[in-house]
Amino acid sequence: MFWFKKKDHLELHQIDREKRERLFFHDIINQTHGLILFLSQRKSANKTISVLEIELLEKEIRTLQRLIKDHYQFGHKNLSQKDDWVPFKTAISSFESLIHNYFSKKDVKIFITNELINDEAGVVHFSTFYRIMNNLIKNMAEARGIEIKIHFRIAQNGLEINTENKIVDQSTQSSSGLGLESIRHLANECGGKFIYETSNGLWLNHVFLPSSTAQTFEDQQKKAA
Repeated sequence: MFWFKKKDHLELHQIDREKRERLFFHDIINQTHGLILFLSQRKSANKTISVLEIELLEKEIRTLQRLIKDHYQFGHKNLSQKDDWVPFKTAISSFESLIHNYFSKKDVKIFITNELINDEAGVVHFSTFYRIMNNLIKNMAEARGIEIKIHFRIAQNGLEINTENKIVDQSTQSSSGLGLESIRHLANECGGKFIYETSNGLWLNHVFLPSSTAQTFEDQQKKAA
């Protein structure tokens, strides 16, 4: 089981506050954009929303609450701090709705694979993971890729996220913007890294989130309690 952790608040104060707020605003709009896409799809198809879909919407709203709580570091009686760090498998399931929302009307081949050390796999900081995945998936959708691959690998020293986007029209690829800047900022904030490259019609993203041996899952849960 591994951890990656965010730098303490004293270190965070060294980061330009306006930039941090701008990136957070960008990511929150992205997250609500995904919700609007879902509702628009149902509206255009003239379909009612099922109980299962209501549960998915509820899940997305709770995710939005968690992102806001994490950014501002405020507590609330309706929010649990025990959800800040989640098992890796839980994190993976959290972005399945993103794939559906951004690629539902597209003829795109999607492959999601993972390479786990064991069944426990590890725990990750949920808000950091979700914001990174939201930006990656939205960017891949906007690049109009015809085939995307997402691969997770848990190594002894951290979590690797590798994506591959096969692009027909490379003029649609965005190599700049707040989405990529936010991914880089979030990775750097926890001592990780983010790089991207293009090669033979592929847009490749590489994210690394390092492990931390200074804490255990049980210690973090006690602090959150």
